Amino acid sequence: KYYLIIPTYSGHYQDSNFISMEEEIKTIDEFLNENGIDNLKAVIGFSLGGNIAFNYFILHQDKIDQVIVDSAPIFKFPKFIINCAYKKYKKCLDRVRKSPQNAAKELNKCFKGMGEAQQYVAPIVTDESLKNLAKTCFSVNAPKIDSDAQKKITFVYGTKDIARFCKPRIKKYKNSKFVKIKSSGHCGYFRENLDEYINKLINKNL
Repeated sequence: KYYLIIPTYSGHYQDSNFISMEEEIKTIDEFLNENGIDNLKAVIGFSLGGNIAFNYFILHQDKIDQVIVDSAPIFKFPKFIINCAYKKYKKCLDRVRKSPQNAAKELNKCFKGMGEAQQYVAPIVTDESLKNLAKTCFSVNAPKIDSDAQKKITFVYGTKDIARFCKPRIKKYKNSKFVKIKSSGHCGYFRENLDEYINKLINKNL
């Protein structure tokens, strides 16, 4: 039997704040340990979740059979760029909070194609969470990974996804699989072709 475990980031539900990727990884570890789970057949992360999945894999390569890193912004920007991104996103969230009926439209201006998926969560994201989310998205390490472990990684980016510009940082993982989805935006392949995504990307032979 296989089970799906779907974590929800802190800060994406009422009365919580997102602190850091490290805190999210700690929470996932605690859940798995409490439930006696010591092996994961596949880990999939999208966008920021891709950053978390990637870093979780780096720490736990021995107990993960496959990791799919989809649309992850694996960037390492200086603080002033991260601050500019935070200010841009804050203005977007301020408009969403002011006019929640237009949430999807406003969110699509900053996160093209993601507005419908984010419209109910965005209004509850605090400014503190947003600042920490921006830092987590844009200050990601890309450490050395041995060749055998690289083979477990699949990176997925659409040709219209702005996160694809991080690929020069990760091309050093030459033994990993890189999937390019033509004319697809941020997390677009998963959102638009779920069955095909599962059948093509998840290794059934693990």
